[in-house]
Amino acid sequence: MKRSLLILSFFTMLSMLTACGGKTEKKDEKKEEIKEEIKEEKKAAATLSTEMQDFMLNFNGRSGSVRVALDEFGKAGLDRKDMDLYDLDKPVVLETNGNCYLMEFVSGITKRKYNVCWDGGRIATIEDKGME
Repeated sequence: MKRSLLILSFFTMLSMLTACGGKTEKKDEKKEEIKEEIKEEKKAAATLSTEMQDFMLNFNGRSGSVRVALDEFGKAGLDRKDMDLYDLDKPVVLETNGNCYLMEFVSGITKRKYNVCWDGGRIATIEDKGME
C-alpha cells in the first residue's frame, strides 16, 4: 500500500513538473513578442513630430478632449470631418507619408481611422477613413 502510494505520488509530481514546463515556455515566447511590439512602438514614436506626439496625448476617450486637441493643433477653419463628435481613445499611428499620418483610434467597441496632415506645425487637413 505504501509503495503504490509512493509510486503514485512520484508520477503525480513528475506530471506536474512536465505540465508546468510547457506553460513557462509559452509565457517566455509571449514576453518576447510583447518586448518586440514595444520596441516597434518606440521606433514609430521616434519618427513622429513633436506636435504629433503632443496631439496624441490629448485623447482620453471623450469627445471634449478631441475638440480641445483640434482647437489647439488645427489651423483656423479646419474641416474636422466630425472627428470631434466621437469619444476617441488610444491613438495609434499606422502609417506615415510625409507630413500625413494614418491614425487609428478606439471608439467604444469600434475602431475609427483618420488621415491627419500637418503643415507648419498645425493640422491642415483631416480625412475620415471610416470605421471597423
